[in-house]
Amino acid sequence: MRFLAILFCLGLASAAFAGDGTRICEPCINVDQTITPQPTYQTVSGTTVGAPNSEYAYAFCGTQGGQYRFTFCEGGGYASWDTGLSVWTGTTACTGAYIVCNDDTCGLQSQLDFTSLAQGQYVAVVDGYSTATGAYTLAYRGPSCEPPSATETTTWGSVKGLYR
Repeated sequence: MRFLAILFCLGLASAAFAGDGTRICEPCINVDQTITPQPTYQTVSGTTVGAPNSEYAYAFCGTQGGQYRFTFCEGGGYASWDTGLSVWTGTTACTGAYIVCNDDTCGLQSQLDFTSLAQGQYVAVVDGYSTATGAYTLAYRGPSCEPPSATETTTWGSVKGLYR
Protein backbone atom coordinates (compact mmCIF):
# COMPACT_ATOMS: atom_id res chain seq x y z
CA MET A 1 0.00 0.00 0.00
CA ARG A 2 2.86 2.41 0.86
CA PHE A 3 4.40 1.75 -2.58
CA LEU A 4 1.12 2.74 -4.29
CA ALA A 5 0.99 5.91 -2.20
CA ILE A 6 4.50 6.83 -3.31
CA LEU A 7 3.60 6.19 -6.95
CA PHE A 8 0.46 8.35 -6.52
CA CYS A 9 2.52 11.21 -5.06
CA LEU A 10 5.09 10.88 -7.83
CA GLY A 11 2.22 10.97 -10.32
CA LEU A 12 0.97 14.24 -8.83
CA ALA A 13 4.44 15.75 -8.99
CA SER A 14 5.18 14.49 -12.49
CA ALA A 15 1.90 15.89 -13.81
CA ALA A 16 3.00 19.32 -12.67
CA PHE A 17 6.60 18.90 -13.79
CA ALA A 18 6.04 17.14 -17.11
CA GLY A 19 8.11 18.10 -20.11
CA ASP A 20 11.74 18.36 -21.05
CA GLY A 21 13.12 19.54 -17.72
CA THR A 22 11.37 22.90 -17.76
CA ARG A 23 8.28 23.25 -15.65
CA ILE A 24 4.97 23.24 -17.44
CA CYS A 25 1.56 22.96 -15.85
CA GLU A 26 -1.24 21.82 -18.07
CA PRO A 27 -3.68 22.59 -16.67
CA CYS A 28 -2.64 24.81 -13.76
CA ILE A 29 -4.34 24.12 -10.48
CA ASN A 30 -6.50 27.16 -9.88
CA VAL A 31 -7.21 28.19 -6.30
CA ASP A 32 -10.91 27.67 -5.77
CA GLN A 33 -11.25 29.00 -2.22
CA THR A 34 -9.25 30.48 0.67
CA ILE A 35 -9.27 28.86 4.10
CA THR A 36 -7.94 30.11 7.43
CA PRO A 37 -6.45 27.39 9.63
CA GLN A 38 -7.03 27.66 13.37
CA PRO A 39 -5.54 25.57 16.21
CA THR A 40 -8.77 23.53 16.43
CA TYR A 41 -10.23 21.65 13.49
CA GLN A 42 -12.20 23.58 10.89
CA THR A 43 -14.03 21.88 8.03
CA VAL A 44 -14.91 22.77 4.48
CA SER A 45 -17.07 20.72 2.13
CA GLY A 46 -16.77 20.45 -1.63
CA THR A 47 -16.61 18.13 -4.59
CA THR A 48 -14.11 17.27 -7.27
CA VAL A 49 -16.85 16.03 -9.60
CA GLY A 50 -16.76 18.23 -12.71
CA ALA A 51 -13.89 20.35 -11.34
CA PRO A 52 -11.05 21.22 -13.73
CA ASN A 53 -8.53 18.37 -13.63
CA SER A 54 -10.83 16.73 -11.01
CA GLU A 55 -9.09 18.76 -8.27
CA TYR A 56 -10.14 21.41 -5.79
CA ALA A 57 -7.55 23.76 -4.27
CA TYR A 58 -7.51 25.86 -1.12
CA ALA A 59 -5.14 28.78 -0.49
CA PHE A 60 -3.98 29.38 3.06
CA CYS A 61 -1.40 31.42 4.92
CA GLY A 62 1.19 29.42 6.86
CA THR A 63 3.39 30.62 9.71
CA GLN A 64 7.08 29.75 9.83
CA GLY A 65 7.46 26.44 11.68
CA GLY A 66 3.68 26.00 11.88
CA GLN A 67 2.43 22.42 11.87
CA TYR A 68 -0.67 21.89 9.73
CA ARG A 69 -2.89 18.86 9.22
CA PHE A 70 -5.34 18.27 6.35
CA THR A 71 -7.44 15.14 6.75
CA PHE A 72 -10.37 13.03 5.69
CA CYS A 73 -9.70 10.70 8.67
CA GLU A 74 -10.56 12.76 11.78
CA GLY A 75 -11.80 16.11 13.04
CA GLY A 76 -14.98 15.90 10.95
CA GLY A 77 -13.17 15.11 7.69
CA TYR A 78 -14.82 12.52 5.46
CA ALA A 79 -14.83 11.13 1.93
CA SER A 80 -16.22 7.85 0.59
CA TRP A 81 -13.83 7.66 -2.38
CA ASP A 82 -10.07 7.22 -2.90
CA THR A 83 -8.66 10.66 -2.05
CA GLY A 84 -5.25 12.31 -2.38
CA LEU A 85 -3.90 15.48 -0.77
CA SER A 86 -0.93 17.67 -1.67
CA VAL A 87 0.54 21.01 -0.55
CA TRP A 88 2.34 23.50 -2.78
CA THR A 89 4.04 26.84 -2.09
CA GLY A 90 2.79 30.05 -3.62
CA THR A 91 -0.60 31.34 -4.63
CA THR A 92 -1.25 28.62 -7.21
CA ALA A 93 0.24 25.18 -7.60
CA CYS A 94 1.50 26.32 -10.99
CA THR A 95 3.57 29.21 -9.65
CA GLY A 96 4.77 27.42 -6.54
CA ALA A 97 6.74 24.31 -5.75
CA TYR A 98 5.38 20.91 -4.81
CA ILE A 99 6.11 20.17 -1.13
CA VAL A 100 4.33 17.02 0.05
CA CYS A 101 1.44 14.68 -0.71
CA ASN A 102 -0.39 11.77 0.86
CA ASP A 103 -2.61 8.89 -0.21
CA ASP A 104 -4.32 6.13 1.81
CA THR A 105 -3.70 7.00 5.47
CA CYS A 106 -6.98 5.58 6.78
CA GLY A 107 -8.33 3.11 4.26
CA LEU A 108 -8.53 4.94 0.93
CA GLN A 109 -8.69 8.40 2.55
CA SER A 110 -5.78 10.78 2.95
CA GLN A 111 -4.24 12.69 5.82
CA LEU A 112 -1.35 15.09 5.35
CA ASP A 113 0.89 16.67 7.99
CA PHE A 114 2.96 19.62 6.85
CA THR A 115 5.42 21.95 8.62
CA SER A 116 5.70 25.36 7.00
CA LEU A 117 9.33 26.36 6.43
CA ALA A 118 8.50 30.05 6.02
CA GLN A 119 5.57 32.38 6.54
CA GLY A 120 3.70 32.76 3.30
CA GLN A 121 1.02 31.51 0.97
CA TYR A 122 0.43 27.81 0.35
CA VAL A 123 -2.08 25.75 -1.61
CA ALA A 124 -3.68 22.53 -0.33
CA VAL A 125 -5.08 20.40 -3.17
CA VAL A 126 -7.80 17.75 -2.87
CA ASP A 127 -7.44 15.13 -5.58
CA GLY A 128 -8.33 11.51 -6.22
CA TYR A 129 -6.39 8.41 -7.08
CA SER A 130 -6.58 7.76 -10.84
CA THR A 131 -10.05 8.90 -11.94
CA ALA A 132 -11.66 8.87 -8.47
CA THR A 133 -13.82 11.91 -7.72
CA GLY A 134 -16.55 12.76 -5.26
CA ALA A 135 -17.97 14.93 -2.52
CA TYR A 136 -15.91 15.41 0.64
CA THR A 137 -15.51 17.26 3.91
CA LEU A 138 -11.92 18.31 4.49
CA ALA A 139 -10.84 18.90 8.10
CA TYR A 140 -7.81 21.09 8.71
CA ARG A 141 -5.97 22.73 11.59
CA GLY A 142 -2.81 24.68 12.29
CA PRO A 143 -1.62 27.98 13.69
CA SER A 144 -3.45 30.99 12.34
CA CYS A 145 -1.43 33.33 10.18
CA GLU A 146 -2.06 37.02 10.41
CA PRO A 147 -0.88 39.14 7.49
CA PRO A 148 1.39 42.00 8.55
CA SER A 149 -0.63 44.99 9.67
CA ALA A 150 -0.53 48.07 7.48
CA THR A 151 0.92 50.93 9.49
CA GLU A 152 1.78 54.37 8.30
CA THR A 153 5.40 55.35 8.41
CA THR A 154 6.42 58.55 10.15
CA THR A 155 7.31 60.04 6.77
CA TRP A 156 3.88 59.36 5.27
CA GLY A 157 2.19 60.76 8.41
CA SER A 158 4.27 63.94 8.02
CA VAL A 159 3.32 64.28 4.35
CA LYS A 160 -0.39 63.93 5.18
CA GLY A 161 0.01 66.59 7.87
CA LEU A 162 1.11 69.12 5.23
CA TYR A 163 -2.28 68.83 3.48
CA ARG A 164 -4.51 69.29 6.52
